[in-house]
Formats: sequence, C-alpha cells, structure tokens
Amino acid sequence: MAIGSAQLKLIRLFGLVLRMQTSLQAKRVLRWLILVRLASIIDLVLLIILLSASFADNEELVHIFGLSHGIAFLILIGVVAMGAIQNLWSWWFVIATFITTGPPGALIGEIVIARRAKTILRYEDSKTLGLSI
Repeated sequence: MAIGSAQLKLIRLFGLVLRMQTSLQAKRVLRWLILVRLASIIDLVLLIILLSASFADNEELVHIFGLSHGIAFLILIGVVAMGAIQNLWSWWFVIATFITTGPPGALIGEIVIARRAKTILRYEDSKTLGLSI
C-alpha cells in the first residue's frame, strides 16, 4: 500500500520525520506501544471493576481495587513517560494519559502513534523498493 502525497505532507507537518526518521526507530516505537496497550488494558479492567464496586457500595472491593487501579495507573504513566524520555513520542501522550485517568487517553494515543509509525514504515518500504509515492 503506497502512501499518498497528502499523507506524506501530514507526516512532515506533525514533525514525525524528526521523531521517527528510520524504520528501525518506528519499529522500536511499535514495540513500546505493545507495553502501553497491555498496561492500558489491565488498568481499564481494574477501573471498570472499581467503578462497579463503587456503584454497588461495596467498600471492601473499592478499597482493594482502588489500590490496584492506583498502582496500575502509576505503572501506565511510568511506561508512557519512559517512552517520552526516550523521545519515542512527545509529552502530549503522557499528559493525555494522565488527564483521562489512564486507559482512555493511553489507548487513543497508542492508536494515533501506531498509525504514524506504520505510515513511516510503509514510506521506508516504498523507498527501498523504489516505488513512487
């Protein structure tokens, strides 16, 4: 699948060429995003259980899953922040994850960044194969 000129302009507009200049770096980003997705899903499950227990007025479960969700949230923020420190993505991802209490921002950010990384990979593949874009 070739990349259109509009997509290439979009890539340059967002500065992705500066962030993910090589296919190697894009692959590294995708590997880190697997960790983000895993931490997000775990945190989302714990958040759903916590909210269910809260609505059912079960104080014991709220205490247990509140702590569990808090720990999972901190791990998720840590994974996303480590990616930002390593310049795999920018700090908007960390802020979006924090503001949305974890999973929603992390999963949306993961989708956006994964699409961008895959676009870079397709662009690099088309360059090495000598295809016109």
